[in-house]
Amino acid sequence: MPARRALAIAAALGLALAPARAGATPTESTVETGVASWYGPDFHGKKTANGEVYDKEKLTAAHRKAPFGTYMRVTNLDNGSSVVVRVNDRGPFAKNRVIDLSEAAARIIGMIPTGTARVSLSAIPEEEALAWKGGPLDGAVPPDRAATGPKAAVAAEPAASPGPRVRIQVASYASEANAKGTLERLALSGLDATIERAGARFRVVFPDLSQEESRLVSQKLHGLGYRGYSVTTIRPDSKP
Repeated sequence: MPARRALAIAAALGLALAPARAGATPTESTVETGVASWYGPDFHGKKTANGEVYDKEKLTAAHRKAPFGTYMRVTNLDNGSSVVVRVNDRGPFAKNRVIDLSEAAARIIGMIPTGTARVSLSAIPEEEALAWKGGPLDGAVPPDRAATGPKAAVAAEPAASPGPRVRIQVASYASEANAKGTLERLALSGLDATIERAGARFRVVFPDLSQEESRLVSQKLHGLGYRGYSVTTIRPDSKP
């Protein structure tokens, strides 16, 4: 989403964007904070305000003012878990609520048991939404997907023993600012990724992991909501 669209969304909501660093292109805009709730099972299969049929296993949400099609990163302020959703409905209509999440989205950020959660909402670019979810922008999430995964412990130095190494590419961006934003969010979860320049693209990668490290990193990425990352095995005799 270009910066001008983020500004337009904030203007439509009557809210201000979070200040950006001097000289930097905003990677996302903080829209608001408040209490989130999630759709009950009775809404499954019914039409949403934009004419789509609500599917409890897709990552969608209802917001009072955000334009349909807006992608939002929703962060549970009580446990730090995040999910990306697309606005396709209007609501919530209960007082003191800022967003209604689909059941799948609520599951990912761990708010099914409580029914509500304190959250922050941020409008994000479409390419960031693709990186978080992968595949179709409204792809279903498996019902048993955990909200959080084991914390990955990535070794600073490659393992001494010979054997295949693993490379994980989390996402590729046209904007360096968006790549840096993803890098910072991963660092907050204890994941030490790096940015590689490839022509006009900026790749967020874990360039050299053992097989065990790659398994732990993959679990953590799933828990954080990333779906579109790629894993490549690097043979010991492979050239850089």
